This record gives sequence, C-alpha cells and structure tokens, in this order.
Amino acid sequence: MSALSRLLWIAWRVRSRLARQIRRTMFSGIATLDRTATLLETARVVNLAGSKAQVQVGAGTVVAGELLVFAHGGRITIGDWCYVGEGTRIWSAQSVTIGHRVLVSHGVNIHDCDSHPRDAAERHRHFRDLCESGHPRTLDSVANAAVVIEDDVWIGFNAIVLKGVRIGARSIIAAGSIVTRDVPADGIYIGKALAGRL
Repeated sequence: MSALSRLLWIAWRVRSRLARQIRRTMFSGIATLDRTATLLETARVVNLAGSKAQVQVGAGTVVAGELLVFAHGGRITIGDWCYVGEGTRIWSAQSVTIGHRVLVSHGVNIHDCDSHPRDAAERHRHFRDLCESGHPRTLDSVANAAVVIEDDVWIGFNAIVLKGVRIGARSIIAAGSIVTRDVPADGIYIGKALAGRL
C-alpha cells in the first residue's frame, strides 16, 4: 500500500469514528446506548416521551433505521448484536422488545399501535391536535399492544409486524410478510401465515 493510500485510509477511518461519536453524542440525551452500539448515518431516534430510558440499544447493535417513541407512552428495547436496517421504522406507544442477535432487514415496519384512533371524527381531532400543538401526552383511544421479538429472529425486507405479536426464538419472517398473530419458536412465516418450522 502506498503512503498516500495509507494516509487516505487512515483519514477515512478517523472521519468514520468521529462521525459515529458525533451521532452518539446527538442521541445520548434521548436514548440509552451501549458504548459499543453503532448508529449509522441513516439512523434516526425520535423520543417524544423525553426519557432516555424509553429507548435502549444493546451492545454491538447497529441501527440504520428509525426508532420512535410516542409522547403518550412507549418503550423500545433492543438487545445485543442486533441489526436494524435502513428505512426500517420501529414505532412504540406501549412496548417493542427485541431480543439478542435479531436481524431486521431494510424497509421493515414494526408498530405496537394503530397510531391514530379508529373513529373518523376522533381521528380528525387527533390529526388537528398533532398539527396545532404537537403530539399529545395522553391518547387512550389508540389501540396498542406490546410486540416481542425473541432471540435470533430474522425479519426479511419490507415485512410488517403489527401490535400484539410475539415472534418466537430463531423464527424467520419472509420478505414482504404481514405478521398479525404470534409466530412460534423456529417458525417460518410467509405472507400472512405460518408456512412451517425450521
């Protein structure tokens, strides 16, 4: 390796480390991050609840997507050595718990709530409140239920995981699937149904 190539490589490494430290500092007031967790340039943490205990990211985990906790409640806990892909959105009004060594591909949506009321008039009032005064601190009319994703799960790109779902350890969720019910450990879920076991 030439001296110039080596110098450019060192400069790139220093820039990358500095960028990671800047992102860590930016998010340290709104999330609890293990010192070995990495937030990539595309990562976004939105903590409308305001307490950094509401968003926790474990050791060795890499986040390229968005983590959002609503003002009226919610908690996101991600274990060790996980990956959250670019364009993925994990939104919580109650609780999203992700175990260890979970791979969440790009473009995945994981939501523990409906985000808006089902009643049309109430939904309109909710929208107006959002526009006029920001996210409300209380919102009882939005359905929510905890999401639990156990250890060693792999969720393929563009999959959707909805409220109240538990995905068992070592399961695989195929790309583009919509998960609306529990998946047992070692399950293979394709489309909208359990397709088999590992």
